[in-house]
Amino acid sequence: MPQNLSIAIIDSDRETREAIESLILPYGDKVRLVGAAGDFSEGYRLIQANNPSVVILGVTHLDVGVDQVQHIAAHFPATSVFVATTEKNPDWILRLMRSGACEYFLKPVVKTELFEAFRKVAKNLAPLANGPVTQRQGKIVSVYNPVGGVGTTTIAVNLAATLAAANDNVALVDFNLFCGDVASFLDIDPKYTLSSVTNNVNRLDAEFLRASMTRHGSGIYLLSEPLDVEETLSITAEQITQVLTFLKSAFSYVVIDTGGPLFGANLITFRASDHLLFNTVLTLPALKNVRRYLAALENKGIARSSVKIVVNRYLPKADIKIGDAENVLGTKVFATVPNEYGAVIDSINKGVPVVNLYPRSPVTAAIAKLVSQLNA
Repeated sequence: MPQNLSIAIIDSDRETREAIESLILPYGDKVRLVGAAGDFSEGYRLIQANNPSVVILGVTHLDVGVDQVQHIAAHFPATSVFVATTEKNPDWILRLMRSGACEYFLKPVVKTELFEAFRKVAKNLAPLANGPVTQRQGKIVSVYNPVGGVGTTTIAVNLAATLAAANDNVALVDFNLFCGDVASFLDIDPKYTLSSVTNNVNRLDAEFLRASMTRHGSGIYLLSEPLDVEETLSITAEQITQVLTFLKSAFSYVVIDTGGPLFGANLITFRASDHLLFNTVLTLPALKNVRRYLAALENKGIARSSVKIVVNRYLPKADIKIGDAENVLGTKVFATVPNEYGAVIDSINKGVPVVNLYPRSPVTAAIAKLVSQLNA
């Protein structure tokens, strides 16, 4: 049972107010009702006077409700807003949650659901009262190449699918914010994206995070890139940092597909990563580019020990050998993934990772070996 929570109710429907009051009042020693109001003006004065832990807000008109939630969230950021309504419309849920609500209840409010929400609020407040707590921390594995066309997304998708085969708590995140392909590789049309999370980052919990992700048949939880460029431009460095922190605490493994220059989200991600897999192919231009970026990563404070070279589309009889690549790069190659063009293209066209579509493929064996090396 949650303790020391203060609750305010704002709802124009008297029966709803009284019903919620009847749920709360028997637990007055642990959940304190500071008052109930029939209109928003009166209710807002109640909030100003008591600064409650939770406001339960009745919503009958969507636009009005969005404005009211935003107003409370902006002026009382420590207060959690629960919305109560008769509307089941997904657009209502999305807009109200994006505006700042952290719970959405259908009327009549069910006691078990309400008190479970209270427990979550109390849990989030506990670290503030009791000091820092130790949380389970998953591993972040970033897969990177600054330019496209070398199979970086293929490596990320199949790495995540291999991890998910042995662990049902694996996230795959597309941080190619302007030109991500992960959803296409998995034949997913996501309802929510990274921007759905960043717009609500101050009210995130594990339940909301997972609800914003899409579960693939392979077991992967996908968080895809924003659908619109405008949404991408509004994402801040602080939001990326907070999302990474939540992902790491919510999942055993977080695989992140990245690309592009060394600034912004990429640098934040690499600094938070346990492993940075730098993907390349065995061509001289590609290797020279990797060498330049390895030096730049070191200059940016990314430890060389966390950066691991993965050679994709590897052909043992190619003109450039692994030893040649290591001489050019000045570092050892961590892993190789063989060139299986037909299997990879087939998997992309079908929206199924190679490791699931072709379990006996050399690519599947190579990715399994890569996972073993990362876990060693």
